[in-house]
Amino acid sequence: MPIDLELLHTKLEDLRIKYDHLQYLDTDPICFPKKYKDPLDIEVVSFISCLYAYGNVKSIQGFLKPIFEALGPSPYQTLRGGNKTLLPFLKNLNVYRFQTKKDNQIFFQTISRILQNLQTQSPLFESNLLDEFGKFNEKNSLPKFQNFWEEEIKKTSGKKTLSYGLQFLIGMSTAKSPKKRLSLFLRWMVRTSYPDFGLYQRIYPNQIPFPLDVHIQKLIQILGITDRKTFGSKEAFLIQEFFKKINPNDPLLYDFYLTRVGIIERCNAKYQKVVCEVCFLKEVCLVFGSATGN
Repeated sequence: MPIDLELLHTKLEDLRIKYDHLQYLDTDPICFPKKYKDPLDIEVVSFISCLYAYGNVKSIQGFLKPIFEALGPSPYQTLRGGNKTLLPFLKNLNVYRFQTKKDNQIFFQTISRILQNLQTQSPLFESNLLDEFGKFNEKNSLPKFQNFWEEEIKKTSGKKTLSYGLQFLIGMSTAKSPKKRLSLFLRWMVRTSYPDFGLYQRIYPNQIPFPLDVHIQKLIQILGITDRKTFGSKEAFLIQEFFKKINPNDPLLYDFYLTRVGIIERCNAKYQKVVCEVCFLKEVCLVFGSATGN
């Protein structure tokens, strides 16, 4: 059945209005960079938050909260300060899922060294996402960015290959995965409207891939946007193209709001009366329609 774009747009707007409030930021890792005013702190904290944004919300926040508390009022300045400010911080780092303590120490040492060597001010990392013509390239920019970090981490570790934990953290540049955590970082840095920051001016919102986290993957199936069961970089841009039909200039507008359906409302893409009957998306949901005959 063809998607009723006008109805879907209306329901997405209802969802946006519902969750367009500061109180819901605590359900998302964007709550961490939102605490800072300096663009340098926002960018550094955003990058760290997005890379560790896998697992459930409680685990992510439980790991990141003490890190940013330890980095003080300006994580950028602390990390840029070198060993004098960094060593006590590194000593107290913990394991996080696939990353060992040593992995995390190497990662933060790498960020510290890069920040010390950078001559530019904000934005710090945007140029690493641009090609030789100063443009964002849909095919190559994210792999190029991953490759940059892979090489820098190798310099820090003194090894020719990355550990499993560090490779997972950065992602493999040659993989055809959707690169969802880096896509999320781009969304935060590029979009100028709530809840994002708009620090990157040379990349446009309609260029970046849709962050296909587990919640989005489920929702785009039950909304009839795709019937694909596996998702890679190609699908991230296909979903971006779909949402361009609704908002050509800002196709990632509804990403934050849609993920609240999974995180807050506990949608699991199966009919649950207590969840589905009050969902703002039920009129455009295939699961609700199938279960209720609507």
